[in-house]
Amino acid sequence: MDSARLMESVREPTVVERLRQQVKDLMAVERAEVRQGPDRVVAFVGRLYDTPDAVFDRLSERFATLGYTAMLSEAKEGAHQVLAVRGVVRRRGGRPWVNLLLFAATVLSTMAAGLSAEGDPSNPLWYLSGLPFAVALMTILLAHELAHYFVARRYGSPVSLPYFVPMPLSILGTMGAVIFQRAPMRDRKALFDIGIAGPLAGLIVAIPLLILGLMFSQVGRPSDFIDIRQTGEVYQEGNSLIYLAAKYVVKGQVLPDENGEDVWLSLPESPGGPVAFAAWAGLLVTALNLLPIGQLDGGHVAYALLGRRAWKLAYVMIGLLGVLGLYLAVIGNPAAATWILWAVLGLFLGPRHPPPLNDASRVGRRRVALGIVLVLVLIATFVPVPLVVVPAR
Repeated sequence: MDSARLMESVREPTVVERLRQQVKDLMAVERAEVRQGPDRVVAFVGRLYDTPDAVFDRLSERFATLGYTAMLSEAKEGAHQVLAVRGVVRRRGGRPWVNLLLFAATVLSTMAAGLSAEGDPSNPLWYLSGLPFAVALMTILLAHELAHYFVARRYGSPVSLPYFVPMPLSILGTMGAVIFQRAPMRDRKALFDIGIAGPLAGLIVAIPLLILGLMFSQVGRPSDFIDIRQTGEVYQEGNSLIYLAAKYVVKGQVLPDENGEDVWLSLPESPGGPVAFAAWAGLLVTALNLLPIGQLDGGHVAYALLGRRAWKLAYVMIGLLGVLGLYLAVIGNPAAATWILWAVLGLFLGPRHPPPLNDASRVGRRRVALGIVLVLVLIATFVPVPLVVVPAR
């Protein structure tokens, strides 16, 4: 290198200095350091001159021009920490044909799950008997996932279209759907709004479908519909508070009653049964998503409201699910595996929700109130015993 180029390189500001120039009018920097690791991170600690939201908005734009992503969080004794992480996530297009293919496959698998137990398989029209169940369930799931998608896009989050997951030969025909988040969410407000959008949208669709299906479903004892000489017990979907209330509103009585009467959704005499069962499943999926664990919808909301305290709540919830599963196993209920599986998945997928880019933001009173409403929704939709063994009497 000649002397002119050497002098030029010496005079050129280092990356840390250039980043500090972008920070100095927004923060009284007390210290700066370079943290080596898989990604070179430059950290600045000090006190902000403006609100966390205002500072973060400006830093995001400034750092992006230098090829860095800004992260903001609280530090000790009222100070804040700004991280400059090398790299900027750019929005990129996906492959919509993959989403459409999986959606079509899931429609077919849910149709297969909803096929009538009675009918002639040689008749092509019999294969359409699973359509009411498939349409009802897919409508609920689609409302849930699209609500997440559109709210995420509103915040500029780089998210994918929903990927539906077909599961042939299962009771529902699907494992639901997922949306891939290609970068941390912007702030706690975005985290809260994206998390709450799906469950509320699914609930708005599921409740009317549940009422409609129950209106065309039969009530009675198992012996009124099946030959009890061939079986000693039957299985019935479990009750949530919302399911109990819906049955009371439609049928005018608390079901099941002391005589063993209940709605029976799988009967040919209950044409609304497939729709009601799809709505029941949609409500169960809503409850599962609202569990405050990791990156479930409830985990998003819990972290937005509680920050890192939500990590302890996640471990408590996983423990409670494990205890519930073990209790059901002890009493011989076949639904025990459901809660044990969810407890294991909670640990395997990670109870700790990652922080958003702006972890110093606050959600405000309105979102806190909505968070309380969401807790009530979880209580109302949760089914402690999803599968009930009923004596065939």
